[in-house]
Amino acid sequence: MVGMKRPLQGLMLAVAWSLGLPVLAANLPEFVLTDDQGQPLSDAVVVIKQAEGAPLPEPADAAVDQLNLAFVPEVTVVQAGAMVRFPNSDDTRHHVYSFSDAKTFEIQLYRSDDAPPIEFDRTGLVVLGCNIHDGMRGFIYVVDSHLYGVTDEHGRVTLPPLTAHEGAQVMFWHPQMADALELPLMSLPNAQGSELIIPLPFTFEAPGQNPAGTDLRNRLQRFRSSGS
Repeated sequence: MVGMKRPLQGLMLAVAWSLGLPVLAANLPEFVLTDDQGQPLSDAVVVIKQAEGAPLPEPADAAVDQLNLAFVPEVTVVQAGAMVRFPNSDDTRHHVYSFSDAKTFEIQLYRSDDAPPIEFDRTGLVVLGCNIHDGMRGFIYVVDSHLYGVTDEHGRVTLPPLTAHEGAQVMFWHPQMADALELPLMSLPNAQGSELIIPLPFTFEAPGQNPAGTDLRNRLQRFRSSGS
């Protein structure tokens, strides 16, 4: 992971959250996610996995706009089976694509709302790019849960109330993490008042002007040339 400086045990497992029940029904405190230097992290994903109770609701559809040559929002979380639209609010055409295992697709040059929605039916991380504008990068995290959220500019997110088995996991991910971090829900640190501060094991670095965009474009060109 980027900037990891100390073991995970020293970050989050020093104080156990002792619930003492096989099934947890709770209103979770507000999560506050930071890097390992205490800097709040926006666009960090929090997901409760293996939650039990009522069957999963129908997945909520979502939209990832393109505005000012950027994906808006940069990070989106959807439940598996969700339909995602890709409107284009820019005055220029975009060419959206992904090579990710969870979803490989391509929407060729289009404007406005011309593109049909795409179903994201396989869990995992989907990295978005634009074949015309190399600097554009976005992320869709597809999960088997309806208990999820993305942190705001202050690193804060509140999840819905939950009923979870003692084996439930909480997953954390940020675009600068190589892999998602999963912990037992009942091993989280004690909340301080109404908030629970979670330091993630990396040091935030301001993104460059063109993070891996050229490589993504070259891969698309090879993909199209091969006729795959």
